[in-house]
Amino acid sequence: MDGLTKKLIRDYIYYTETLEDVSQISSEAEKVFRGALEEIDPDALKALAAPRQNDEEPPAARSNIEETIHFDDKDFKKLFRKLAVKCHPDKLDDSFSEREKKFLKQCYNDITEANDQYNWGLLLKVSMDLEVEIDELNQSQLDNIQENIAKVRDKISKYEESMAYKWYLLPNADNKREYLKQCANIFKGSITNVFRS
Repeated sequence: MDGLTKKLIRDYIYYTETLEDVSQISSEAEKVFRGALEEIDPDALKALAAPRQNDEEPPAARSNIEETIHFDDKDFKKLFRKLAVKCHPDKLDDSFSEREKKFLKQCYNDITEANDQYNWGLLLKVSMDLEVEIDELNQSQLDNIQENIAKVRDKISKYEESMAYKWYLLPNADNKREYLKQCANIFKGSITNVFRS
C-alpha cells in the first residue's frame, strides 16, 4: 500500500472516530442544554419544541420501491468478498471467543455498510483491522475516500455548530447563563415570527 493510500485511510479513521465522539458529546449536550434552558426560560423550550408552519411534511415512506446503489468497481467487489469470507457471521463457530465474535460481527456490519454506500474508506479500514492486503488503488477509488472524508467532516461541523454543542463547551457558568438567555430570545423570537406570518 502506498503512502497516499495509508494517509487517506488514517484520515478516514481519524474523522470517523471523531464523528463518533462529537455525536456522543452532542447527544449529552442536547439533554443538558434543554434542561438548563427550561430552568432559565420554560417558554423558550416550548417555542423550541413547537411545530413550525413552514416545515415541510416528511416524505412519504416508499413501501414497494427498494433503492439499491449500483456501482461498477470490480476491485471493490473483490475486496468485499475477501473480507466477507473472513468475518461472515455464519462462519463464527465455537472456536472463536466472544470477543473475537463481537469484533468480526462488527467488521461484517462495517463492510456491509461500506458496500451499501460504496465507501472505500470504510472497506479499507476493515481490511486493515483484519490485516488483509489490498491492491493499489486507482484515482477514482482514492477520490471516493476523499469524498467520504468530506462527508464525515461535514457531519462533524453540523454537530459542532449547534447551539447546544457550543453552549456545552463554554468555559464557565456565567458564559453559559448569558448564552442560554440569548438562545431563549432567539427561540421565542422565531416562534413569534412564525405565528405572525
